[in-house]
Amino acid sequence: MLYLCLKYIHVIAAVFLFGFGMGSYLYLIAASRTANPQVIAHVARAVVRFDTWITTPAGFIQIITGYLLLTLAGLPLTTEWVMTSLIIFLCVGALWLPVLVLQKRLFVLASSAVETGKTLDDQYLPVYRKWFWLGICGFSGMFVIVMIMVTKMTPWRLVGLLA
Repeated sequence: MLYLCLKYIHVIAAVFLFGFGMGSYLYLIAASRTANPQVIAHVARAVVRFDTWITTPAGFIQIITGYLLLTLAGLPLTTEWVMTSLIIFLCVGALWLPVLVLQKRLFVLASSAVETGKTLDDQYLPVYRKWFWLGICGFSGMFVIVMIMVTKMTPWRLVGLLA
């Protein structure tokens, strides 16, 4: 029963991590496409809050419940699919702090434009592009992790079975 409860929490945390993360990402993309500093500032403020208070804790819950599930199942961390997903998870996590910093910077740039009554300055687009591409990398990794968790296979093993 404990295993099933932990697995449920692990899956719900994954839904929050992926769902809130993707939602925040898409909302900030949509807001940025308007080029309206007021819209961008409003959305960026919410995105920073959601990612700080919901998405980030969900990532820590993933680590804790994943470790407990492995322990209860008697699987070593060195199990190929476990180690692969953990490495990808850590790589995605390493992108997280820069993403949060860039989101905060986008908020500051948009808020500054609102306060001065001007349009977005030339600094916004380069910061946005970095944030956008880090998001692509992060979510690509998350898609692979979900595939690994569902199949219990590494990507190269799965490709080998399909070939």
